[in-house]
Amino acid sequence: MTISDHDAITVDTLAGPQSPDGVVIRSDLLPPGTHGSNLRGIVDRRVWDALRLPICATAGNRCEICGDEVIRNGRPGRPDCHEKWVFEFPGQRPTQRLRRLIALCPGCHQVQHSGLARVKGLEHEVVERLCRLNRWSRSRAESDLDRSSDRCRYLDRFDWDLDLSALSDRLVIHGYPAMRIPAADRARLGNSFFGLPPHCESEAY
Repeated sequence: MTISDHDAITVDTLAGPQSPDGVVIRSDLLPPGTHGSNLRGIVDRRVWDALRLPICATAGNRCEICGDEVIRNGRPGRPDCHEKWVFEFPGQRPTQRLRRLIALCPGCHQVQHSGLARVKGLEHEVVERLCRLNRWSRSRAESDLDRSSDRCRYLDRFDWDLDLSALSDRLVIHGYPAMRIPAADRARLGNSFFGLPPHCESEAY
């Protein structure tokens, strides 16, 4: 299998406990051209809370992947809310589509940002979690990190439209009624990675 194969591009990195092949979680690494276009940066805190808090509550304030309760400062807390993306080519247009929001503990969330973990010197924690949740050997987990890096390099060859239509019943981004933002317009959404504010307004239903 090559990285350009459909299955390699669309691999589910957060399949969860019901995964048919027993692989609960895989490492993920988003292409640099998409960095900063996350919902936390696009919308204000009030809107983000309106989106994330129901996700956490529905999950019972537990991680949807490993089932762990999140402890913050010695007390039970809410999990992180993560955007689960799929990269696809509908009509030959490279599109980064939001599949759904998912509640993750910090450990599983870190696996989805394995590049950042590497920069922070925490890649070993990603490997350990992959081994524990998937019952993998260390070499198998390290191979998965290589896979996500190869996939990231391939995906970074394209400019990605952003499809947020999964939230069309909960969110409005003014100027984009279909909740699909062309790649050329992504800068209007701001960039949380560089601390740039959005140049469009949004609101939650």
